[in-house]
Amino acid sequence: MKRSERGKTTLKLGDIMTTPVLKLAPTEPASDALALMRDEGVRHAPVVEGNLILGIVSERDLGGPHGGLARKNRTVRDLMKTDPALGAPEMSVTDAVVLVRERHIGCLPIVDAGRLLGIVTRSDLLAALADIRRTRSQASVARGGADIPRPPLVVSPNRDKWP
Repeated sequence: MKRSERGKTTLKLGDIMTTPVLKLAPTEPASDALALMRDEGVRHAPVVEGNLILGIVSERDLGGPHGGLARKNRTVRDLMKTDPALGAPEMSVTDAVVLVRERHIGCLPIVDAGRLLGIVTRSDLLAALADIRRTRSQASVARGGADIPRPPLVVSPNRDKWP
């Protein structure tokens, strides 16, 4: 983890991205693409032609487990989402969370100079946020800080009535 000038922990997408990335060709039959994604254990895959990212496809886009009709005689190009949001290795995890939330997307392909480097999913971002929280909490406890859970304070105008 890197430290910013303000002393906060700044985790970058390059630190958490998954590599290598399963890439799909736009001409891939949708049913083959879904089978390949399942075999690889991924739910999102960039669609590439050469080094150019054309789109992104998810298991849901491909019709999921019961979407045989959605896939029938269709290619990845037919079902992919075009103009995907992209992340950069130096993008902060918190900025990526905002982007994923605002765009209602499940992943960010990570690119540098047009070259696909990796992918970060919503699950990766949640895990990174949990790690940041845990690190800050441990640092606070090490300093004798107040990050230790305490019981809630009950305030009542009639203090005499409370045990």
